Amino acid sequence: MKYLDFYKYLKGMNKQVLLLNQDSTPLNIITISKAFKLMSRDKVWGDSSDEFIEVVSISKTIKIPKILILKYYVKLPYKKAAASRQNILKRDQYCCQYCGKEMNNKDATIDHIIPTSKGGASSWVNMVASCRECNLFKGSKTPKEAQMVLKNRPKEPSYGFLFESMLITFRKKK
Repeated sequence: MKYLDFYKYLKGMNKQVLLLNQDSTPLNIITISKAFKLMSRDKVWGDSSDEFIEVVSISKTIKIPKILILKYYVKLPYKKAAASRQNILKRDQYCCQYCGKEMNNKDATIDHIIPTSKGGASSWVNMVASCRECNLFKGSKTPKEAQMVLKNRPKEPSYGFLFESMLITFRKKK
């Protein structure tokens, strides 16, 4: 089987591989086809663990490690995590910041501490996870006006927050 045919075959698979920088910090979760391409170009080492994804074709069997380490260091620019709904919920661990109720993705909402109608921004320090009941009760008032108290003061997470959530996602898909 030619390289291109095998690459097309791998593209159809939805297996994932963790890509680490030379210093073993996580860079990304990549597809198995991208992992094969990096291996064939001799840009990565396989991790010393015994975890492999075995790809069987007509002519050969290839073992692709589930964790790959780059042979060179890639310097990444500092990135800020976006203050998205999912990231706010992850930061607050799917827990209502007013009543402490544990939530799932369906019943969780995002509340602006200072409502947008009163000039509040959509930022890390002005948004918290909230259950529907607390969000409806608070409405377009500030927590003080609604006589509600926040469990935790919201803050912008560190850069490692992105890596932690990426690794958790990778471990769940294993």
